Amino acid sequence: MHILGKILLGLTLILAGVAIWSTSQTLQVRNEWMKSVATKRDAYEKSIPDVGRTEKELFDTRSQYDLLMQLWAPMIGANVAITPNGNDGIVMNGIGPASGIRMGQVIHVFGPAQNGGSNYVGPFKVTVVEAGRSAAVAAWPLRASETADWNRTFIFGNDCRVYGSVPTNAPETLLRYSQVLLAKDELLAAKTDLRDTRAREVEIANEHLNYRDIELHGDPSLAGDRGVLPDHMIDGQVKAIEILDEKRNVTQLEVAEIRHNLKVMFDEVQALRDRNRQLVASLPSNGESTAPAASSVGE
Repeated sequence: MHILGKILLGLTLILAGVAIWSTSQTLQVRNEWMKSVATKRDAYEKSIPDVGRTEKELFDTRSQYDLLMQLWAPMIGANVAITPNGNDGIVMNGIGPASGIRMGQVIHVFGPAQNGGSNYVGPFKVTVVEAGRSAAVAAWPLRASETADWNRTFIFGNDCRVYGSVPTNAPETLLRYSQVLLAKDELLAAKTDLRDTRAREVEIANEHLNYRDIELHGDPSLAGDRGVLPDHMIDGQVKAIEILDEKRNVTQLEVAEIRHNLKVMFDEVQALRDRNRQLVASLPSNGESTAPAASSVGE
C-alpha cells in the first residue's frame, strides 16, 4: 500500500477513536444533564404548594396589617416634639387644629425608648388647642412613682407619635394593669404600715427591756445621786438582793449564836435548880429544927 494510504488509514482510525470517545462523553454529559433537570423539576414541583401557601400567608398578613392600621387610625402626628408640663401634663409642639385634634379629645401618646423601640406613655385628655401647639393631661390615675419620674427623658422627646385611637383592647389592658398596680400599691401600703407598726413595737419592747435591765442591774449614770436616791435604783435590784441576802445570812448567824447562848443559859439555870433542890433536900426537916427553913437559892 502506498505510504499516503497508510497515513490516511491511520488518521481515519484515530478520528474514529476520537469520535467514539467524544460520543461517549457527550452521552455521559447528556445523561447527567437530564438527571439534573429531572431532579430540579421534582424539587420545583414539590415547591409549588409551598409557594401557594406562602402567597396565601402573605396575603393574610397584609390583610391583618391593613386592618390593624385601620384600628390605629387616625395618626394625628409623627415625630412630634413633646415636653412634660407639670406632674401630669404634656405640651405637644407642631400639633394644632389643622392636625385634627380637638378640645376634650382623648389621644394616645407613644414615646421613644432607650433601646430604640417605643413606650406607650398612656392616654391623655386634650386641654389646650392652639395653632401649632396643644396641651393635654394624663387620663389615667397616676402613681407616686410616675409623678416622681414624669420628667424622664426617655418617655418624651422629639420622636413621639400621637394617635387619635388605639385598638379597643389597649385601653382595657391599661385599665386592668392600672387596677393591678393600684391593688399592689394598697398591699404595699398595708405592708409598710405593718412594718412600721412592728418596728414601733420592737422599739417599745427594747425600751422596756432597757428599763428592766436598768431595774435589775442598776444605772451607773446615777452614781452621783447616791444618798439622795435609794441604793437599789443605782446598783440595781440584783445587787440589792445580794446585799439583803448577806445581811440575812449574818442575822441568821447572830440568831443562831443567841439561841446557842440561850440554850447554854437555860442548861445552867436547870443545873442550878437541880442543885438547889438537892440542898433543900439535905437540910433538916421542920420537926427536927425550930429554926425557920431557909428559902432555896434561886427560888
